[in-house]
Amino acid sequence: MALYGKIGDTLGRRRVFAFAVALFIVGSMLCGAAQTMPMLIAFRVLQGIGAGGITGLAMSLVAEFVPSDRLGRYLGYTGIAFAVTSVLGPTVGGFFVDHLSWRWAFFVNLPSGIICLLTLLLLDRSPRNPHRIDVIGAGILAGAAASVLLAIGGTGGRLHWISVRTIGLGVLAVVLGTLFVMRQNRIEFPLMPMRIFKDRITALGIAANLTTGIAFGTCIVYPPVFFEAVSGMNATKAGLMVGPFALVSATMTMVAGQITDRFGGHKLLPVIGSIECLIGFLMLSNIDSHTSGMYVVISAMVVGAGIGFVMQTLLYVIQRSTAPSEIGVVTSVTMLARVFGNSMGVAVVGSVFTAALYREVAIELPGTSVSEIQASPQKILEMATDARDHLERAFSAALSLGFRAVVPVMVLGVIIVAAIPARRVRERLRAPAVEVPLADIASSAL
Repeated sequence: MALYGKIGDTLGRRRVFAFAVALFIVGSMLCGAAQTMPMLIAFRVLQGIGAGGITGLAMSLVAEFVPSDRLGRYLGYTGIAFAVTSVLGPTVGGFFVDHLSWRWAFFVNLPSGIICLLTLLLLDRSPRNPHRIDVIGAGILAGAAASVLLAIGGTGGRLHWISVRTIGLGVLAVVLGTLFVMRQNRIEFPLMPMRIFKDRITALGIAANLTTGIAFGTCIVYPPVFFEAVSGMNATKAGLMVGPFALVSATMTMVAGQITDRFGGHKLLPVIGSIECLIGFLMLSNIDSHTSGMYVVISAMVVGAGIGFVMQTLLYVIQRSTAPSEIGVVTSVTMLARVFGNSMGVAVVGSVFTAALYREVAIELPGTSVSEIQASPQKILEMATDARDHLERAFSAALSLGFRAVVPVMVLGVIIVAAIPARRVRERLRAPAVEVPLADIASSAL
């Protein structure tokens, strides 16, 4: 994402965005045609390289071509689009699994990608601003992030937390992270200037976006596992049950934006939101095999409401607390924190859940193939009643433990938001807003 921002400024955002969309289409097509797991993983890397450009440059293009006095309205439209697609994605994906093939989860990207490319032909060319691109720094950052996620996500069930592989990846992440920081402090055009973290409001706001990102990623991925394995829903219905969480999250994001526009940004909203996230995960951590699906939906909605109050408000506070010349880079770091938090949430909860599932199944129903059932939880419905009850208990206990692992992170999130200096926030937000050049606004989502 960060690298695409620099390349877009250099070569023109429309051109680079078109390249990212085309690469995403090719990657999706190859993923759908993959014949082995290594092939699928390799093509997913290619698809991810394209997706990184789509994620960052799309919002940049909106800001570039929409007049500044209408920008807030169009950002609200993107919030609605996010809510709708968050519901459609899991639901349509579940429909493919139930009635067609998992391959269509990739092939479905082709028509929408082609429509996007054709639409880009209607836009004027983006301006170019030649400057150096820190490709080496981007590679080091990617290596550090990947090492962290592999160290956390590769331990579930088959590896011990204390192992040569896990410790080695952890050490590699620290070494690469240190090298990245040293490089950013030394080069003339850094990818991520370290000076932005010297401001307390900015540093704490970015950290809060990271913890909230963990909450978001967890609530998108793991409640559907409960709906399938414990509530007995098919993949389509399980995906649809994520809808209320996504809708509440998007709605509260727009509500927070309206409150901020009318009354000014304040730390009260993110404080309330971070507490809601904590309460929601405390509720999710108490599920068992007798818990209703509606309870899980309501718990996730509480988390979603909190996410909506934290992310948008703190992004506004961060931008208003930053010099106009650095708004783009500060916002890019905030977006990276969110995306990395999403991946962290999936990795942490997945590792804890899988390890606990192996242990619980060994207790409840020895000799059962955990990997086979985990890949298709609906097979539980085909088993005898007694075996089904044992496996439902195992899945609910493992998921409960996974959600419980997020609770300390949410506590940390509350502490981080509470530590934001409220007086300094009020003073900065009362000051007249500085008119930001369009180029800086356009890069704010990178």
